Amino acid sequence: MRKSSIIIFLFVLGVFVMQIQIAQAGFGISPPFVKTKKPIFPGSHFEQIVTLLRSDTEDDLMARIKIDAPELADWVSVKQGLEFDLPENQLQVPMRIIVDVPNDAEIGNYQGYLNIQILPKKRSLDGGVAIALGARVDIDLEITDEPFVDFSIRNISIPDLHKFKSPWDWKLFSYLFYRLNVVMRIENTGNVPVSPSRVHVDVFDLNEKELLETYDDEKFDKVEPFATSEITADFSSNLGLGEYWAKIRVYQDNEIIHKDKIIFAVKPPDSANGGRPEGPWPFIVMGFLILSGIIAIILLAWLKVWRLLFWLYRFISAPFRLLLKVLQKYYENIKAAFWRYLHKKSSKYQDTNNVEIADLADVEEDELNDNNYDVHEKKEEGKDRQEE
Repeated sequence: MRKSSIIIFLFVLGVFVMQIQIAQAGFGISPPFVKTKKPIFPGSHFEQIVTLLRSDTEDDLMARIKIDAPELADWVSVKQGLEFDLPENQLQVPMRIIVDVPNDAEIGNYQGYLNIQILPKKRSLDGGVAIALGARVDIDLEITDEPFVDFSIRNISIPDLHKFKSPWDWKLFSYLFYRLNVVMRIENTGNVPVSPSRVHVDVFDLNEKELLETYDDEKFDKVEPFATSEITADFSSNLGLGEYWAKIRVYQDNEIIHKDKIIFAVKPPDSANGGRPEGPWPFIVMGFLILSGIIAIILLAWLKVWRLLFWLYRFISAPFRLLLKVLQKYYENIKAAFWRYLHKKSSKYQDTNNVEIADLADVEEDELNDNNYDVHEKKEEGKDRQEE
């Protein structure tokens, strides 16, 4: 009887063990806490990623989350939900934990934790017995009304520029769209939105001997508290084709918090976008310019502004036209005086010549009369001879 009881017990135990699906032996989390580096304000939004780690990918697993934090249970949520899958082909699964602090939260310290259970998905769906592994994520939040400004620059880059083809190389389009961008990846570890106060860039030739352009930018988007994002400082540039060095200094107030030196290139027009600025805005600006010109012409014609512009021109130019008339009058007077002077000078020579010519004519006339008298005398003498 005793032997039969032992056999029955071992049989039942074997069946029970066969029904158990042991969960994956290797499981961990990183980091094992939810905590800000600086105290946060009431009304703040905070997100942190906790990575679930498993040792192999043989089975589909499922994570179940339980929030055990009485004071802040309504503040905390998981983006994936309180139950989500850990696929068999994935060793690391990120879990995004979101904390939204109410605006009326009292100043102080708040603590709690998240319980994470990992169990096989197939067995849980079949209704069998499963042994689950677990972990705990501690929550520790400090609520304050004092601001903390703190951030770090993780990376700086300058994308290459491409020249534009006509008409996109006009000054207006170059100013609006042909711009040098300094892209900064910033991590805000403070509890208020933040950005650098100024970014200064010096551009040198490839030999770093000649300073070609200098830029400053003080207008940036803000990075939200406890977030990491990219902000851009942009500058209008006139650089030609080639490679350049950019020396960058990032300021917070009057203090340099980051320095860097980056090489970048200005390349020929990009054939991929037809040598024009990307996006619809260049065409919008071009259309606006054309439409504005048409509207201006129509308004001028409709309001008969041309006549007004003519009289405005007459009014503005009246002093100049009066001055021109006075100068012209003085010029005519000077010219007349000059010609009178020449005439006076030449008239003296004309009178002397006339006297000499008159005397010469009298002499010739006397000589002619004498000759005529001699001829007459000779004729008379001839007649007298004939009569004799």
